[in-house]
Amino acid sequence: MTSQFRRLVVALFGLVAVFAGAVGTGAGPAAAAPVALRVGCNHDSYATIGAAVLAASNGDAILVCRGVYHENVVVPSSKKLFIFGLDNPVIDATGPGTGPYPGVQVLSSGSEINGLTIKDAFGEGILVGFEPGAVAGPAIADVTIRDNTVIDNDQGNPTGLPLVSSGYGQCAETPQPPPAPAIPGDCGEGIHLLSANNSVVTANRVIGNSGGILLTDENGPTFDNVLSNNVVSDNKYDCGVTVAGHNIFALGGVYDNAIVDNSITNNGVLGQGAGVIFATPVPGGAYGTGGATYDNLVKGNLIWGNGLGGVTLHSHSTGQDLNGNVIEDNIIGENNLAPDADFAFASPDFVDGQTTGVVIATLSDISITIRNNVIVDDVNGVWIGEVFGASVTANAIASNSYIGVITPVLTVTH
Repeated sequence: MTSQFRRLVVALFGLVAVFAGAVGTGAGPAAAAPVALRVGCNHDSYATIGAAVLAASNGDAILVCRGVYHENVVVPSSKKLFIFGLDNPVIDATGPGTGPYPGVQVLSSGSEINGLTIKDAFGEGILVGFEPGAVAGPAIADVTIRDNTVIDNDQGNPTGLPLVSSGYGQCAETPQPPPAPAIPGDCGEGIHLLSANNSVVTANRVIGNSGGILLTDENGPTFDNVLSNNVVSDNKYDCGVTVAGHNIFALGGVYDNAIVDNSITNNGVLGQGAGVIFATPVPGGAYGTGGATYDNLVKGNLIWGNGLGGVTLHSHSTGQDLNGNVIEDNIIGENNLAPDADFAFASPDFVDGQTTGVVIATLSDISITIRNNVIVDDVNGVWIGEVFGASVTANAIASNSYIGVITPVLTVTH
C-alpha cells in the first residue's frame, strides 16, 4: 500500500466515522454517508473533475485517476468536497474549456485539494476564496491544500511586464509614487489564500509561477493559517511568500499566520520578489491607505537566492500596522539579488543595493522581533530604513548569528 493510498484510506474512513456519529445521535433525519466519486478510472467514472463536482454531495470525496484534465475546477460554496489525486493527475488549465480563471478555486470551508498537479492557469494555480470585488459569501475556513505540484501558472502575464488592464483583475499593474515604475500584476501567484482562515498549505511544490504563495485580505481578514514544509522555488517575477494587508483596518488584516519549515529559494530574480515579504499598500493605490499585516511568524525556513531580502518588510504609508511579526530560527543566505529600490522616491539613501538577509523599510513606526536566525554570505545582515523619520524597534536582534556577513546591522535614516 503506497503512502498516498494509505492517507486516502484514512481520510475516507474519517469521513465515514463523522457521518456515522451524526446518524447515531437520534437528533434528526440520518445524514447520507459520504461517497467516493471517481474520475478517469475506467469503470463508473466521470470524464472530468468538473462533472464529478457537479454530481457530488456535501462531504463527498472525488478520486482523480492518472491523466491530463483540460479544465478549471471550482469547489462551490454549497458543498464541502475532498479532491484526491491518485498517481499524479494533471489539471492543465489551457485550451478549450478553460478561461481567465484559477486552475482550482475553493469556495467551501472544510474542503481539501490533495495530490494534484495544476499548471498553466491564467490566474492562480489554486485560489482559496472569492476574487477581489466579487460578491463574497461567508468566510472560508479549514481548507487543506496538501501535496500538490503547482507549476507554471499566472499565464495572464507571462512576461512580468506592467499591464494597465486585464481580463483577470489580479494581472493588472499597481501604480507607485513617481518616479518608481508600476508594479506588474502577478495574476494571483501559485497558491492564494484570499480572506481565508484556519487553513493549512503543506508539502506542496510551488515552482515556476509568477510568485509562490500569497495571503491577502481584500474581502475580509486572513488569519490563523499555516504554511509548512512547502518547496517554493523559481517563481521569477514575485515573492516566494507574500503576506499583504490590502484592506483597511476595520475590514481586513493579515495576522497570526505561521510560515514554518519551508524551502524558499530563487524567487523574484527577474522582478522584485523577496523570499518572504510583509507589506501594506501605497497611498492612492487600488486599496487606499490602510493596511494591517501583524503578529505573523516566519520560523525554521531555508531562504536563499531571492531577488529582494530573504525576509522583507515594506510599509508604504504612515499609520499602517506591521507590528508584532516574528522572524526566528531561519537559515537566511544570500538574498536581495535584484536590489530593493521601493523607497527611492524618498531618497537614494533608501536603496539597498547590496545582498541582504533581512530588509525593513517603513514609513510607519513598527516593532518587530528578529531572533536566533543564521544569516550567511550577505553584505548586510539586517538593513533597516527608517523612511522620513519612522521608528523601527528590532527586538532580540543581537541574538542572530552572522557568517560571511560584512555589516551585521545597518540602519539608514533621512
